[in-house]
Amino acid sequence: MAEKVLKGITCPACSGELDLREGIKTFNCKYCGTLLLTKGIDGVVKYYVPRKVQRNIAIQNMFNWLGKGLAKARGLKNTAKLDDAFLVYIPYWRVRADVIGWVFGKERRTQTVNGRTTTYYVDVEKKIQKPFDRTFAACDVAELGVRKVNLAGDEMRAVNFEELQAEGMLFNIISSEKEVTDIAKDQFVQEAVNSVHVDQITFQHNDLVRPNVSIVYYPLWVVRYLFKGRTYQVIVDGEDGTICYGKAPGNNLYRAVAGIFGTAIGTYLLTFFGIFGIIGDGDSAKAALVVYAFAAIFGIIIIAWGYKKFRYGGEVEEGTGIVAPPKKGMFGKSTNTMKSMASVGNVVDIASIAGSFLRR
Repeated sequence: MAEKVLKGITCPACSGELDLREGIKTFNCKYCGTLLLTKGIDGVVKYYVPRKVQRNIAIQNMFNWLGKGLAKARGLKNTAKLDDAFLVYIPYWRVRADVIGWVFGKERRTQTVNGRTTTYYVDVEKKIQKPFDRTFAACDVAELGVRKVNLAGDEMRAVNFEELQAEGMLFNIISSEKEVTDIAKDQFVQEAVNSVHVDQITFQHNDLVRPNVSIVYYPLWVVRYLFKGRTYQVIVDGEDGTICYGKAPGNNLYRAVAGIFGTAIGTYLLTFFGIFGIIGDGDSAKAALVVYAFAAIFGIIIIAWGYKKFRYGGEVEEGTGIVAPPKKGMFGKSTNTMKSMASVGNVVDIASIAGSFLRR
């Protein structure tokens, strides 16, 4: 779709008639040179990142990625056949802002006296001052899988839609500035609060200051290949050539080995050290139980890793543009909560309970 051009606008300084492209926020009058500012619903500043990676390099990078890692199907790089490769420009919201505020609450601490570890809480107040610079897809990228891009060090130019359309496909913006600002604010504030590590929050006040929102059109190479009658897709960064999103068939042998050994090693760690808590006595038994508690946690992690590789290893998805959903721990608790549960004080408590149970 061609970019709209507004005609009949006059310069307030010299009354010269101007043609204004949609999306331009600042420009100079072509007659008198006066710097002018526009404002409206389409007035978000728009940039684009110029393409630096050629088509043949993108294809080569895709095949190189197919040959890396044990999780992908054996012989994938040599067997896969190129199907298609084309360039697209995807619009991303770029949101830059600072989160400033205060968090009041209680922080958990532990102390060990005469071999006995206790947990207590102290009142804390922590200041938040954290900068953010993040991108959010401005269109539907479900098919591409690239939900974010890395703009660090990239050259950005004022958008030229005719030039972009001449190079590749141009996607339209379907979300609004307000929508992305609200999403960004929620994410930024939550991450800023989590960064100060307050266990029990009683009061907090946070503000999003100096917000700056713009649109950046980013070049991506869509490379498709065929393997055993199925079509797969890899998205290559058009600026630096990295893999933003790639999907490949999995290695069934690797899945089986990961599942079996992950379960075996994890089960070994869960059961082996427990015997020292039964046959030991006094301080030696307590020390053994502490070691067992750590081994048990590590064993659970290994079992979970092996299960994940076996259960979801049929297809491999990798890339710098993948955004992982918020992680949940056991019983629906967040990752931060699970990390707190695994603290040294809790491990000792778990060990003491396990010791009493094993002795009985």
